[in-house]
Amino acid sequence: MDVFMMIRRQKLTLFIDAKESSTVLELKKMIEGITKVPSNNIRLIVDSTKQPMDDDNQTLADCGLSGAVAKAYSPTLLYLCYRKTGNENEWEPIDVAELSTPPPLPDVFNKPDDDKKDNTQIAS
Repeated sequence: MDVFMMIRRQKLTLFIDAKESSTVLELKKMIEGITKVPSNNIRLIVDSTKQPMDDDNQTLADCGLSGAVAKAYSPTLLYLCYRKTGNENEWEPIDVAELSTPPPLPDVFNKPDDDKKDNTQIAS
């Protein structure tokens, strides 16, 4: 079954789907193809547990990511962290910018409630 993930770091947001049987390394390779950062310099952290996915041989299912939980309309959130330059054992902290808010709807979409009643009666 497919696992849908939203992967965030600073202002970067990636939407990726993979099979439950995919390994962490395969997921990191997908991210490497997009970000051009080597997979050995990538760390993924599951939002719900704050646990790093450090074992590259684990499957996504082993990490608690399943298609039953990570749906296309509600993907699992993972944080992306890079290894600090010049230090093999240090990782940057989780750093995610807030998502922007959408602009207000134009007035044409904000009609009075009376118009909505008329439309539902016509549809019946």
